[in-house]
This record gives sequence, C-alpha cells and structure tokens, in this order.
Amino acid sequence: MKVSMPLPLSVLTLGADRFKAAPEIKGVTDDAKLRETASEFEAIFIQQMLKTMRESSFESDLLPKSEGEKMFQSLLDEQYAKLSAKSGSLGLGEMIYQQLKSNLDK
Repeated sequence: MKVSMPLPLSVLTLGADRFKAAPEIKGVTDDAKLRETASEFEAIFIQQMLKTMRESSFESDLLPKSEGEKMFQSLLDEQYAKLSAKSGSLGLGEMIYQQLKSNLDK
C-alpha cells in the first residue's frame, strides 16, 4: 500500500529558485562560498572518520549503549568535526579550496 503521494513537479521546483539567488542576496562572493563549502566538506569527512573509528572500537556487550547515547555520540562527533574543520587542523579544506579555485580560474 502506498502511503505517500509524490509531489507534483511544480511544487518541487517552486522553492528551487531561492537557492540560485541566495548568494547574490546575501552579498557572498564566489570565493567565500567556495571556501565555506570546502570547509563543510572537510567537516563531513572528519565526521565520517569519527563514525568509522567508533564503529571499529572494541566495546563490551555487558553495558550496551542506549539509542539516546548513540544519538548524543553522533551529535558530539558532528560538533567535533565542525570545530576541527574550522580550525583547519587537517588542512583538507584548504587543499580542496586551492584545487577548486585553480580550476575556476582557468
């Protein structure tokens, strides 16, 4: 039984135009947006590393983690990743920025 009905294309594209105009409205330059996006990508990469690290760690089955504890750990890892990316400790965001910037300049 189908519970949800797909939205018509007109409804889906109704809000799509606001994303195209968002950088111009905010006055954000392409360079700043590229740097921010590279930093966000670094944060996602770090978060995935932390998630994989936690999954591979040895844990006791004696005290299983509750769903709340798992959720908290996930949110904490997300914040750690954002802080790490913001500080530029890995330098991955800067490398991505430099690579994409050189491609845009061509």
